[in-house]
Amino acid sequence: MRRDLRVRIGLIGNLLIFFWGIYRMFSENTIAFIPVILAVGGFIGMVASIYELKKVHKN
Repeated sequence: MRRDLRVRIGLIGNLLIFFWGIYRMFSENTIAFIPVILAVGGFIGMVASIYELKKVHKN
């Protein structure tokens, strides 16, 4: 499997985790700990995947 394809799959996975965390944060009445962790982790992974994808396309 090519490296750019792996990075794109990871980016899609991080987007899903991020949006699932945001959805769960706003659908519950109280702010729970797990959706916040999912949203933050998904956002960090998404930024890292975008950086890695830019680095792959530079070479």
